[in-house]
Amino acid sequence: MNNLYLENLKKAVKGRVLIYIDAANLECSVRDMWVNPKDVVDEFKKYTADQLRWRIDYDKFNQFFKSICNLVEIKFYSADFQTDSHRKFLWFLDKILRFKLRTKPLKEYLDHTPESPHRKANFDVEIAVDATHKLKEFDTLMLFSGDCDFEYLIKFLRGQGKIVIVFSRVGHVAKELPPASSYYFDLIDFRHELLKIALKQAKNLP
Repeated sequence: MNNLYLENLKKAVKGRVLIYIDAANLECSVRDMWVNPKDVVDEFKKYTADQLRWRIDYDKFNQFFKSICNLVEIKFYSADFQTDSHRKFLWFLDKILRFKLRTKPLKEYLDHTPESPHRKANFDVEIAVDATHKLKEFDTLMLFSGDCDFEYLIKFLRGQGKIVIVFSRVGHVAKELPPASSYYFDLIDFRHELLKIALKQAKNLP
């Protein structure tokens, strides 16, 4: 889709591009996006907006960025949920889309209960170290995360002459990141390029 945001992104990107995806942050941002009935395709028009959700279409995601820039690598940072479905998903990213993967088990915190699970797998350090090690291999880093901890990394990379483009969603991006980054884009403005509409899980349906 040809729009102003797409043209601005194309102008922002320079040289060799790395894309780092903070999976938990990105998935949470997209999950909370409201589905506008105007965006619903015929397949889902029989459902209400409350029964639908946005999901990342990683195949479309991959093709889109390959088409607009000199994409060197996409790296996907995710907890390993150790389920068959998640392992198949990671296999698809690795073997079919050729994403680079960095995973680790979920850490369970002491305040965890069956009713209120508290599990995390943060990748702030891994992303920062990987970006630093790759300094000579990219000119632009696209970071899919809204975590405030990346402010220091972004400022460091910009000090090294790198372009840093942050993608996140209002309500999910720390106030420090947009002014720290070279460019900031809201995921909602790239929903047609990167996302797809799907049904919510049955247990979440009204």
